[in-house]
Amino acid sequence: MAVRPPSETPRNLRIDGRRTSMRLEDAYWAALEEIAATKGIDVARLVERVAAGDTRGNRSSAIRVYVISWFRRVRRRPRRRQRGPV
Repeated sequence: MAVRPPSETPRNLRIDGRRTSMRLEDAYWAALEEIAATKGIDVARLVERVAAGDTRGNRSSAIRVYVISWFRRVRRRPRRRQRGPV
């Protein structure tokens, strides 16, 4: 049985005052929305920030690497001990 790759969903964003389209898998769009919410910004602003720091010029790849790196950093943070009944 052949495994089908996940499909990419295009979205229109305004980055640096310009309307542009990006194609990412739905899981990456959901992750970007989650990250942006924790930072108190919208997805377009987050993409703009990530793209500004990327020197390779491939915005979609930069976003994918950023999302994975962000969740890996979050995972490594020490967890707070919860108080109260176990």
